[in-house]
Amino acid sequence: MIRQVVCLSTARNPGSIDELNAILDIARVRNGGQGITGLLAHGGALYLQVLEGAPEAIDALLGKIAADGRHRSVRVIQDVIVDERSFAGTPMACRALDPDAAHLIAARARNGVLPMSVIVAVLGDAGRAAFGAPVRMAA
Repeated sequence: MIRQVVCLSTARNPGSIDELNAILDIARVRNGGQGITGLLAHGGALYLQVLEGAPEAIDALLGKIAADGRHRSVRVIQDVIVDERSFAGTPMACRALDPDAAHLIAARARNGVLPMSVIVAVLGDAGRAAFGAPVRMAA
């Protein structure tokens, strides 16, 4: 059974790309050790994460994210059981969001309306990384 969660949060102090890469390096090691795969899409202070794994592992990770002082307004916008992973083979892919996409997601989330169609439109096809730029996979 694979649990797939999409969560949205806002960074209290968005850091540099080097700081983000350092966080990703740690997340990839920790997630990989827990059998978690996923994607971090970021734009400005907005973070959209897709997390996949065993339900208990996802619960533990969500608890860590919620307690992490670098985030505020952590919201789960989708929580489902899926037959297969969308991000198999990578503990945490990463994609920069186009500024317009980040603003659209933030506005829709503020209004309480963030349908899956918006998420899909922003994230595109995970397998082909249909963002207009490649998704960075774990090294």
